[in-house]
Amino acid sequence: MGRLILVSNRLPVTIQDDPSGQTVSRSSGGLVAGLDPLHQSGESIWIGYPGTNPDQNVRKLLTEMRLEPVEIPSSQYSGYYEGFSNSAIWPLFHYLLEHCNFDPSEFDDYRRVNERFAKKILEHAQDDDTIWIHDYQLMLVPSMVREKLPGARIGFFLHIPFPSVEVFRVMPQREELLRGLLGADLIGVHTFEYTDHLSRSFRRVLGLESRHGIVNLSGRGVRIESHPLGIDTASQRAAAYSDEAEQILTRYKRSFGDAQVILGVDRLDYTKGLTNKLEAFKLLLDREPRWRDGAVLIQVAVPSREAIGSYSDQKSELERLVGEINGLYGRAGKTPVQYIYGSVSPAELGALYRLADVALVTPIRDGLNLVAKEYVAVRDDGAGVLVLSEFAGAATELGEALRINPWDIDGTASQIERALDMGFGERNERMSPMHRRVVENDVHRWVDRFIRSLGSPESEISATPPMLSSSTLAETLAGPFAASEKPLIMLDYDGTLREFTPRYEDAVPTDEILGLLQDLGGLHGVEVYINSGRDRHTLGEWFDGLNVSLIAEHGSWGKFRDQSDWTRLGPPPDLTWKAEALSILEDYVSRTPGARIEEKSSALVWHFREAEGDVGEWQSLELTSHLENTLASAPVEIITGSKIVEIRQYGLDKGRAYGIVEVERGPFDFILATGDDRTDEDLFAQLPPEAFSVHIGQGGSLATSSLSSPASVRRLLAHLVSVRS
Repeated sequence: MGRLILVSNRLPVTIQDDPSGQTVSRSSGGLVAGLDPLHQSGESIWIGYPGTNPDQNVRKLLTEMRLEPVEIPSSQYSGYYEGFSNSAIWPLFHYLLEHCNFDPSEFDDYRRVNERFAKKILEHAQDDDTIWIHDYQLMLVPSMVREKLPGARIGFFLHIPFPSVEVFRVMPQREELLRGLLGADLIGVHTFEYTDHLSRSFRRVLGLESRHGIVNLSGRGVRIESHPLGIDTASQRAAAYSDEAEQILTRYKRSFGDAQVILGVDRLDYTKGLTNKLEAFKLLLDREPRWRDGAVLIQVAVPSREAIGSYSDQKSELERLVGEINGLYGRAGKTPVQYIYGSVSPAELGALYRLADVALVTPIRDGLNLVAKEYVAVRDDGAGVLVLSEFAGAATELGEALRINPWDIDGTASQIERALDMGFGERNERMSPMHRRVVENDVHRWVDRFIRSLGSPESEISATPPMLSSSTLAETLAGPFAASEKPLIMLDYDGTLREFTPRYEDAVPTDEILGLLQDLGGLHGVEVYINSGRDRHTLGEWFDGLNVSLIAEHGSWGKFRDQSDWTRLGPPPDLTWKAEALSILEDYVSRTPGARIEEKSSALVWHFREAEGDVGEWQSLELTSHLENTLASAPVEIITGSKIVEIRQYGLDKGRAYGIVEVERGPFDFILATGDDRTDEDLFAQLPPEAFSVHIGQGGSLATSSLSSPASVRRLLAHLVSVRS
């Protein structure tokens, strides 16, 4: 495998022009905190705009730091950055259509700058390199690079929301943006809601279907996955509990006395709901006089994109509201709103997090929101309350927060008051699980997960195998099968041998299936296996008396045809996660009519085949996100199949089961394996090159061929019986 190439709009450094020459300092921010350790630990290079024209000494320093600057003429940069990126994509993706300006000339600049980034990547990249491109300013780059480097591994991460297809279709350049993203192998976003929106946009705009999160192109697949960004919890806490932070905290406490502190920390951006926040606080003071002395709002507003007119208008309106509230309710020694316009140091920010009784996070739309996570990470004392907009991506992970709709000023004021009145017991009960979750899923874990997913074998589940008729495939298999001395046939059950049924338990084998298996198992020298996700008790009951071997629960248990008892395939699983996972599944069953839970010895399955289509699909996405966050440190993986969400032990899969069979019962001189969903790809990945593998249904797969339905599988098996009888 080649090098890693990181690509972002800006390099992770700030270059300043001084009279004595240029200086270089490390930039701050969540992305830099996550990617810089990865960059420092290997031989990667980082490509981005330096912000200015570096002089000769700085260029040399950047080369030593493995930072590659992209030169962008000022005539193009304005149209690319202030223009199309932040006057078209940014407001549209945040559902603020009134701020959108779809200027064709600015899109031309956007395309030209993306071409400059792609050209710089191609100057350094080889065909076996891994390239990780970041954010909305560079959405055309993946396809530009893919065209020249078809073998490269390309990842793209979008750090802002992806809107619903109804909103996205407003974009005149919608097709170009989507086709640009299709150059990636993996597209990462923060939440499952965004993966759903993106998948629907590919379908509605480009007519491309996605199956199990994979958009299938000709010979290649693009995966869309949820990878919520974490924070650098270690450095955040170190700054918050430093000596400098202690001094700042003491000073603030003397200033505010017994008043409870509400804290807001936001970039000065119209997406952050700052005016909504101040209006809600004003309403609280209007109707509840006790909070005029009993609470103070500290609002930090960090300057952002000051060259764009709508941002300066936002600043003026914010300052007007601050003045109005302080004019109405301020008095000697008491200022209800403490307004800080500017950046604050990490130590002061940490002190504010420790000081605040309530963190008030009110974006009207936000890709994630790291402030909410930073506050939770610092508050391990359990004493703080997080009030969080339901339109922040982080709301899917921080479910114990008090949720608000920032457009509902009255409701927001009520939730602020509820937070102020909340006792320590409830505060601790809400904060503790969020704190644990945020600390466990930090930014370094986010990087590791994305890189592992980008480089995992799942990335290869992309090519679409040829769809054949059962007679055509039978002609191909007949000769090798008839000539083999020790053939192996390994069959999935649900969706492969047997059609799906509305109720999971109704998919009992038909007389046709039992007869086929009886005939196959009776052939001289043929080893037949049912390799299923079903539990061992069901498989044992259904196929009792047949001369076939059984593998249950995706490789957890095995029962060879010449044995009477089931044996565990591998060590006993660690099931410490099961109780917590079961309570989550029960919660989603209660809110999803028709859903049910199947409990296995080493897995749990949430079935939604009987739920209404849209309700079940939507809830399954939310459930998957919930499980991935809650069980992030557990030794399990969350997999989705046909109308199921399954939690299973790491390392127990159908491919591993095949390996055990090969060792204990092989070698085999003919292998046929069949399956229809993601769990069968584990098996296909382990087969030797000469094996025959068959995927049932449309879509990408590692299999060598496809059949259309279980009926075609049964016809194929009947033909194989005839050629060896």
